[in-house]
Amino acid sequence: MVSLSSLVFPAEPRRLPGHRAIKVVLRGLHTLAAGLLCGAWVFEVPPEARSLTLALAIASGLAMLTLDLFESGAFLVQVRGIVLLVKLAVVLALPLLGAATGAVLSAVFVVAVISSHAPSKVRYRVLLGRGRINGATSRG
Repeated sequence: MVSLSSLVFPAEPRRLPGHRAIKVVLRGLHTLAAGLLCGAWVFEVPPEARSLTLALAIASGLAMLTLDLFESGAFLVQVRGIVLLVKLAVVLALPLLGAATGAVLSAVFVVAVISSHAPSKVRYRVLLGRGRINGATSRG
């Protein structure tokens, strides 16, 4: 019988054929949508005009998260997953920020770009459960 632990944290990360190509396309779409959304807030574009970029940012982000979680739940305890969870918490808090929303969203965008370009030994470091969890190692 397969345990929940082995499903979430497989001994060896699962690989999806074409993972890297899919992830590159999704990352490009997500960066475009997030940049447009950030600019729309900074330049005070009306909310109804931002809805398509918001939907694309959410959909592409969820698709990338799904790929990472398919590989291994270890993603959530690696630096890259923890950064994502912090970014998600900040983005969910945006409606509470009023006039600061554009500035905060811009800061999140910059942090996202820096963290996604950090050396892989930093991004893939397991912060929680070291020794018990094998982190995912894809470079896509």
